[in-house]
Amino acid sequence: MKTLSAVPAVHTIVTACALAAAIACAGRQVKLESARGAASPAITATDLRTRLYIYADDSMMGRRVGTEGNRKATDYIADEIRRIGLEPAGDSGGYFQTIHPDSTSRFSGHSPPGTARNVIGILRGSDPALRNEYVAIGAHNDHIGIRAQPVDYDSLRAFNIAVERAGAPFWDRRIPADKRAAVRATIHVNVDSLRRIRPAHLDSINNGADDDGSGTVSVLEIAQAMASAPVKPKRSIIFVWHTGEEAGLLGSRWFTDHPTVPRDSIVAQLNMDMVGRGEVVDLPAGGSNYLQVVGSRRLSTELGDLVEKVNSEQAMPFKFDYQEDTDGNPNRIYCRSDHYSYARYGIPITFFTTGLHADYHQVTDEPQYINYDHMKRVAELVSDVALRVANLDHRVVVDKPAKGTTAACVQ
Repeated sequence: MKTLSAVPAVHTIVTACALAAAIACAGRQVKLESARGAASPAITATDLRTRLYIYADDSMMGRRVGTEGNRKATDYIADEIRRIGLEPAGDSGGYFQTIHPDSTSRFSGHSPPGTARNVIGILRGSDPALRNEYVAIGAHNDHIGIRAQPVDYDSLRAFNIAVERAGAPFWDRRIPADKRAAVRATIHVNVDSLRRIRPAHLDSINNGADDDGSGTVSVLEIAQAMASAPVKPKRSIIFVWHTGEEAGLLGSRWFTDHPTVPRDSIVAQLNMDMVGRGEVVDLPAGGSNYLQVVGSRRLSTELGDLVEKVNSEQAMPFKFDYQEDTDGNPNRIYCRSDHYSYARYGIPITFFTTGLHADYHQVTDEPQYINYDHMKRVAELVSDVALRVANLDHRVVVDKPAKGTTAACVQ
């Protein structure tokens, strides 16, 4: 998810802790073992885990837009959708759409040729009258790269857990005064215990497992499930893995300004960004059925109602949290991920996320902390919503005005 400007970076080895077992869990061996096994045609927690351990591996070097790491990541996506059998929908008959951001963005554009790129594929619809209309499903393929200075991984993870359990907001990261003594005592016990197990581990790679490795691999799983199904949706599904979201929604803005299908043929866009956490340990309101939904009724009441209806039909419906969608919310989530690039053109959108947490934009955002069963259910919901929209006998009705392509986003 695009950086909130008010969030300070964590610059030093930090002090705070929780259970040593929670801090020390899962290591390199888990990563190696998880990369084995064949992909299933269905959306499965096992396949999501396999994909994410590949996509959020250190070899991807944090996937910062315009870098070799992001090129490797987008190569992986393109190889997968080629294997799945999606039609290429990028530039010149390929899967990649190279972006050319202007000089005002935080990405300079002076990257190796072809490294700043969206990945785009189409599952062609079955209805001759509707197959030239599209439901877009998206996530962002980039993250924030490598820190200038490494940090002590265990201490940072300990601090993140303490922030969550002490009730401090993630953007503040300060322990309330009345809880500091207890937190410090826990620090010493648990960090000392960890040091008896292993030496300090310095880390500088922001792997971005949740942000937005979780969305990226979920969209891959949805694409594979839809492509494997014997009956295809009536409308086509266009899958777009946008680059440069972290640098200012660059890839989604480029795609919507320079679409590879007619812009007015896109009937809705469903965005997934940070869909791998959401439990009580991650945020106070979390739980096994927790999901944040943003923007679903900002342009189309019908789309918002449809999302609710599809959710009610799930084996385990989610409890939707609309708090981040309220007008004036200071987190401005509606403005901060790729769906907004579509909404400014009047394309109805829905943003699905399990929410921000203390590992957000930290080296501790790693695959071992993802809840894969929860993530699987989010992916299934998004897939079912997309199929419902794709099979409607009409376009979802847009009954509210868009802000326009040049107006600043105000939530």
